[in-house]
Amino acid sequence: MTCKRIVITAGEPAGVGPDLVLALANSESNHQLVVCADKQMLADRAKHLGIDVVLIDYDADAQAQPHTKGTLIVDHIPMAAPAVIGELNEANGHYVLKTLERAAQGCLSDEFGAIVTGPVHKG
Repeated sequence: MTCKRIVITAGEPAGVGPDLVLALANSESNHQLVVCADKQMLADRAKHLGIDVVLIDYDADAQAQPHTKGTLIVDHIPMAAPAVIGELNEANGHYVLKTLERAAQGCLSDEFGAIVTGPVHKG
């Protein structure tokens, strides 16, 4: 089986999406998992949750490798404002859209073989 890249968006940074993405770090996959998210937000959330994870910068030019437990490959997209768990911040609305756009463009260009989206606030 050929190793494919699966791109995952973390969704609303104040919600449960980043928690779900971080839980993937300890999963097993024959495919490379690439998370479109703010790297510092993921690091802060991992610390808050007590999750040990190594966040690795995404390199689109490197060959896809199967997921390694305890790691997440991050395609860093910066947030406009820090995330506070449970408190929506309108300033980060465009950030959420940018992660979705990046993931979709990567799928359309065949950089990624599939996309998984985290929960997005629609209010």
